[in-house]
Amino acid sequence: MDLLQNAMQTLRDAANAYLENLDSRTDAWLVLTSLVDHGGTLNQSARDKIVMTVYNITRESFASSYRPALPLPLGAEPAQGLAVHNPPLYLNMHIMFMANFSERNYVDGLAALSRLISYFQQTPVFTVQNAPQLSPKIDQLCLDFENLSPVDVNYVMGMLGTRYLPSAFYKVRMIPFDSQAMVSRTQAVSGAGVRGSVAPDRNAP
Repeated sequence: MDLLQNAMQTLRDAANAYLENLDSRTDAWLVLTSLVDHGGTLNQSARDKIVMTVYNITRESFASSYRPALPLPLGAEPAQGLAVHNPPLYLNMHIMFMANFSERNYVDGLAALSRLISYFQQTPVFTVQNAPQLSPKIDQLCLDFENLSPVDVNYVMGMLGTRYLPSAFYKVRMIPFDSQAMVSRTQAVSGAGVRGSVAPDRNAP
């Protein structure tokens, strides 16, 4: 399963289990979906539910992207060569939970949203220990509550094609994209004054 899909489905299932445990209902409290389709038609399957939606993806700027050159596998050519890999990329997903409850069910939506916020306050970090379905490639998912101004909220709602709904916004950090594919090779250089340095391998692809 892809990392973005795995991360979002893990959070969805954990939140649903928590809400269901507090107040059981015949269908899910929370759905991972869009509120409207590209034509502007309301998603009827999201009616009277908490709608979980991704509204932005950004790069994590505080994570280290340094990756040293590593020794080539035994038997690789050239001898004592070093493999160079692209640095890892860490992404943040900006998600929102909208209480899509109308008319007489409006207060039920506020209650569900309140319980959801309480759950993420109690459990701001997800690992394979408390969320076994989380991909082993993801060390942890950290949820930070985000403050959006009324202007920003209005912009996001308009971008999603809906009017204002009671919502909570979170930043999900950090989802790693870390390919092990070698992009080039270098050769170790030894000698006085250059110990530990490397020189490009002119025969490398």
